[in-house]
Amino acid sequence: MTNHLLDCLVVGGGPGGLTAAVYLARFKRSCLVVDADDSRLKRIAKTRNVLGFPDGIAGSELLQRVREHAARYQVPVESGCVGTLAPLAGGGFEARDGERSWRARTVVLATGALDVEPEVEDLEQGLQHALVRYCPVCDGFETQGRRVAVLGKAGHGQREAAFVAGFGNEVTWLSMQTQHTVGEQEVERLRRRMRIADQAPRRIRCAPGDGVHVELADGQTLRFDLLYSALGLRHASELATSLGAGVLDDGQLAVDGHMQTTVPGLYAVGDVAGGLNQINVAAGHAAIAATAIHNSL
Repeated sequence: MTNHLLDCLVVGGGPGGLTAAVYLARFKRSCLVVDADDSRLKRIAKTRNVLGFPDGIAGSELLQRVREHAARYQVPVESGCVGTLAPLAGGGFEARDGERSWRARTVVLATGALDVEPEVEDLEQGLQHALVRYCPVCDGFETQGRRVAVLGKAGHGQREAAFVAGFGNEVTWLSMQTQHTVGEQEVERLRRRMRIADQAPRRIRCAPGDGVHVELADGQTLRFDLLYSALGLRHASELATSLGAGVLDDGQLAVDGHMQTTVPGLYAVGDVAGGLNQINVAAGHAAIAATAIHNSL
């Protein structure tokens, strides 16, 4: 257990959490990062929209660089997974990981989100070879003129399929037989832009060098250059909601203009906070939150 009250405890050591910690360290504030080492960055084969890396950079390498940047300012990082967060009687919070605990005047949650994984054979290999992807905002530009499948139900799936079609791709929406729930006129409008698979996918497998093979329920097999999974995210917001923090319809935490949740002193940045799920956005969230915390103490 820490013997003193930190100015800020940062939960999560991805780009959002470490950016917040760097700002706080440069503000001469006492802070500590508790990191479970499960950042989504580690699963990104290459990101090309982070400024300063015009040829792209692997997510794992970017994470290492961010860690080195934080180390330059002697940001303390402890491995662990915070399981509970509770308010202190005199103000502030206590976080616990088993027998360990930390106390802080403020907390920044940078706990991120997890993609709902599709049922794809050899999924990890598919991710490594960029045959299976999760974020067309991140890398849709690189897909231009290709055969692309988008797997997802009506709503998120249909919006993502339309987004991917905007890059001049030959898109097939694997709607999991939910296309009829969007209305006949909308289905016809979508069919003018893409193919809609009327049958649900029965089997999806990755074949490096030969794309992605999708077998439909009627036995027909389709081949694509790549597949986007649009099954949604599970936002790691439990620490905040256990304190009564408000959430948005999609599960992200509701925050104000300073990235503070509805619980005073508790901030959220990155994918767990309301907003676009992007590396650049997470860093921007962190800069805003850290500056607000510094000014409030």
